[in-house]
Amino acid sequence: MKLVVKKSPLHGKGLFAADDIPWGVKIIEYKGELISDAIAEERAARGADTIFVLHDDVYIDGAVNGNDARYINHARGRPNCFVLREGGRIWIVAGIEGVRKDEELTFDYGTGFYPVE
Repeated sequence: MKLVVKKSPLHGKGLFAADDIPWGVKIIEYKGELISDAIAEERAARGADTIFVLHDDVYIDGAVNGNDARYINHARGRPNCFVLREGGRIWIVAGIEGVRKDEELTFDYGTGFYPVE
């Protein structure tokens, strides 16, 4: 499946679909360095914004040995993707309406990153 990184209207760079992606398709695995909670907190305090919780005391830092999944931006209202944690891996999956060609991939980062006001 072809994905393209380019300037995002949401924030910085984004990841876009080069073709239509039907709902339920695993689009891309979120990859990067596996780090502990303590290291994740240190990096986040220095401004790291590509750290993803895998499970208790294990995080993935997409900025270190990561892939283009780190460019997927936040959307609370109508994200077109969701996160699936499966077998020690994190997948970004097309949501119920799928992702249309040239559409930016988004998912809800959660209230820990973007509190509901």
